[in-house]
Amino acid sequence: MKDALKLVSILGGYGIFGGRIAEALARDDRCRVRVVGRDAKVGGNLAARIGADFRVGVLDDRDSVRTAIDGSFLVIHAAGPFQDADYRVAELCLEIGAHYLDLADAREFVAGIGRLGEEARRRGLLVASGVSSTPAITSALIQSLSPEFSRIEEIHTALSPGNQNPRGASTIAAVLSYLGRKIRVWQDGRWVDRPGWGDVRRLDFPPPVGERRVHNCEVPDLELLPSIFDARTVRFSAGLELDLLNYLLSVCVRPCRWFGLDLRRHARFFLNASLMLFPFGTRNGALAIWVRGQDRAGLPIERRIAIVTDYDGPATPSSAAILLARKIVESGPPRTGAFPCIGFLALDEILSHLRPLGIWCARGDETGWFPPADERTASHFTPSNCTSKTSVAPGGITPPAPRAP
Repeated sequence: MKDALKLVSILGGYGIFGGRIAEALARDDRCRVRVVGRDAKVGGNLAARIGADFRVGVLDDRDSVRTAIDGSFLVIHAAGPFQDADYRVAELCLEIGAHYLDLADAREFVAGIGRLGEEARRRGLLVASGVSSTPAITSALIQSLSPEFSRIEEIHTALSPGNQNPRGASTIAAVLSYLGRKIRVWQDGRWVDRPGWGDVRRLDFPPPVGERRVHNCEVPDLELLPSIFDARTVRFSAGLELDLLNYLLSVCVRPCRWFGLDLRRHARFFLNASLMLFPFGTRNGALAIWVRGQDRAGLPIERRIAIVTDYDGPATPSSAAILLARKIVESGPPRTGAFPCIGFLALDEILSHLRPLGIWCARGDETGWFPPADERTASHFTPSNCTSKTSVAPGGITPPAPRAP
C-alpha cells in the first residue's frame, strides 16, 4: 500500500541535483517521494512525471517548510547555496521526527552540524551534512588509499566539471561567496590564509579530461580532513573547463578583495554568461585526489585516484544522498546523532552506483595516471594484507576543534 511506504521529502527536488535524487528514489518501491520547492509549476511537472507528490515550501518561511515536510520519514535538503545558511531545516526535522540529509558544500555549515548531535541522539535520528562530493565522496576516495600509507603528508583534491554539464545559480553563488576572500588552509602543519580563487595552477587530470586550470576553493574538507587523516597539508582546488570562464572569475578577484564586493547577488548573470558558452568544451569532468606521504617501509610515495565522468557530471554529487537514503529507508540510520557525512559510504558502493551511468574510477601514482585498461582494475594493495591507519566508522567523527594558529 502507498500509505505504508516511507515518505522521503526532497527540498529543491526539481533542481539539478535534487531532481536526480527524486527520480532515483521514486523508482524505489520502498519510498514515497515528495518534491518540495517554491515553483509549483516546475516542481509539480517533475513530480507528476516521476510519480511523486509536490508541496510548496519556501526556505525563508519556517512554517511553510514545516508544513511541506510534515509526515516525512526522511528529508533531503538539496536547495543550496548553504553559505550563510542556518540549521532551520535540520531543526524542523528533529521537531517532526524525521532523519535529515543535505548536500551542503559550505565549510562552516558542514563542520558545525555537530551542534545538533545531542538532540538528534535523544530523538533517535540521524542528521548528516555534506552528503555530496565533499566530504562524503572525497573522504571515501582518500580512505580507499590510506592503507598504503604509514603517514600522509599532503592531500590535494581538485574538481573540474565539463563545460557541457548542467549547472545552476546556487553552484555559481557558492563560488562567488569566497572570490577574493581569505581561506584558511592547513599547510605544513599550521593554519595559513590563502586567497579564494587564487593560487592558480594547472593540474593533469586523468584522460579524457587532461590538463586544466584550477584555483583555491572553500569547502568542508579543508576543516575536517587535517584531523581525520592527520595530514600536514590539505588543499582543495577547482576550475572550469573553459579558461575564458576561469579568467572571468579571476578578473573579479581583486575588486572583491579591495572593496569587499559580494557578487553572490549576481550569480544569475555569471550563470547566463557561462551558458552562452555551453556549446563549447565537453561533458568530461573529474574529481581527483593526489595523496603524498610515506609507505609502510617509510619511503616517499604518491597515489592518485579520481572519479571521471563521460556525460553526466551531476550524477556524482547526487549519488551519495541516493545511496545513504536507501540505507536509511531499508534498515534505519547507521548511527544516530549529527555528523558531517564521513564514513557512511564506502568507495565500492559509490562506484557500483556510478558505473552504469558512464562514470568510473581512475588510479595512478608518481609516474602519472594508469592507462584506461588498467585504471579500472589496478590496485596497489590487497585490503586483507593492509590495516588502515585511519579507518573511519559511520559517523565516527565530530567536527575537529580549531587548531592553534
